This record gives sequence, structure tokens and C-alpha cells, in this order.
Amino acid sequence: MKFSRLLQLAFGLASLSSLGLHLSGQLLKVGISDSIPIGTLETMNDALQIADPEPRSDLLKRLGVDAKVADAATSPRFPGDIEIQSLRTHSEDSYGIVSLPCGLQDQAFIYLLDKTGTDTWHAVDHIALDCFHGTPAYRLLSLSPGEDSVFVQHAHLGHGSGDVQDKATVYTIRNSRMHEVLSTVDYHSRQEPTYRYPVEQNSSFLQISSRVIEETRITSQNGFPLRAERRIWRWQTTQGAFSATSFRAVLK
Repeated sequence: MKFSRLLQLAFGLASLSSLGLHLSGQLLKVGISDSIPIGTLETMNDALQIADPEPRSDLLKRLGVDAKVADAATSPRFPGDIEIQSLRTHSEDSYGIVSLPCGLQDQAFIYLLDKTGTDTWHAVDHIALDCFHGTPAYRLLSLSPGEDSVFVQHAHLGHGSGDVQDKATVYTIRNSRMHEVLSTVDYHSRQEPTYRYPVEQNSSFLQISSRVIEETRITSQNGFPLRAERRIWRWQTTQGAFSATSFRAVLK
């Protein structure tokens, strides 16, 4: 989530006393150069938005993020958002996630944080997302009341001669691990020798109830839609995962 310069300044002003920033006459130093303490997820996330690169990287390392990943995520060479947010679960444990932008080896990362004490957080699992075809996106889904899952879209899956694929994946949290419960291609571009323009397939997803997700796939060429198809993903309790129906044409 991006923060405007005005919102960053507001966070800086609100954090002057606790984070050691000082006003001198009319001059305000916006930013955090000192170490960021491990505290609540919200406090750490707010501090990350205005901190200098070194304390940002230091905090990520103390949370358990790989050192090279942390350095790349906070480097000016790889600009992008870093976000920490909480996850709701039915477990007695408390969880959060750290999302890191594309950086080291052209990958983005999502780290799962587990609370091991009073405001003591540490990474217990992570996923790496390929950025070859662009920056993956994620959002939280509530598949049951009071429980969040992580939904990732447009993570690069593979490419070859005239062929590019991205995938969408849903992860649930169980026993301090991120478990894949839905995975499918959400973008496919195919260039045939006889085609002037590649044929592209793009999927969008709509959660229509707690355990039902609708996928709509549009096939197009050179920006012109050729057909639309739709299928339904339903949660299967015995499998602990989603399964999909076949695609059916969407009538005009």
C-alpha cells in the first residue's frame, strides 16, 4: 500500500518523541536513522514508511528476513513498497506478513511472522515470487469468518519461445506455515508463427461467498476480446483445498 508524502509527514510528526526525531526552529528531519524497535505490527509498518534504508534493512533482518533479501528490498536500486500487516486466524498464535518488492534475483517475497512473546515477532515461513513479467500483487481473503488467507496474482510461472505464463495462488496459514490451496494460470500469452499479434488470456477473480471464488477468463488479441469464459472454485473440506469446475462460455 503506497503512502502519500503528506501521510508520511503525518506519521513522522506523530512519532517524534518515541522515535527520537527532533524539531529545531522551523527545521524538521523527516525520517528515522536510529534502530526501529520490534513492537506491534502497525507501529513497525508505520516506521518503515519513513525510515532510512539502513534501519529498514536492520529491522527486516531482526525479524528473520534473509540478509541479502532485506538489503535488496531496502536498496534505492529496487524501489517499491514494504508492508507489514496482521493476519486473522482461528489459531491461538498471532500471525502477520511482511511483503517485500521485487529485488534480489528479480523476486518478490512474502514472509510469515509468528508472535513468540510480547511484541516479539519472527519469520517462520516465506514464499518467493518471480517478477520476470512484472510485479506480483497480493491481497487478503477471508475464506471463513475471522480468518485471513493470502491471495497472490500475476507471479511469473514460466516463459519460452513466444509463450509467457503467470499464476494466481491462495495460501492459508496452518501450524506456522503457508499452505497452497489454490493455484492456476491467471495470464497466458501465446505467439504463434502465423499470428501477427499474440493471443492473450487474462483471468480475474471474485469471491462470491466465504468458500466460493469465481474466475472469469478473457481471451483477446491486439486488445480486442475474442471470448469470455467462467468457472467456479469451491472449497473441498476433505482435500483441504479448492477445486474448479470446467470453463463455460459467457454468453453475450
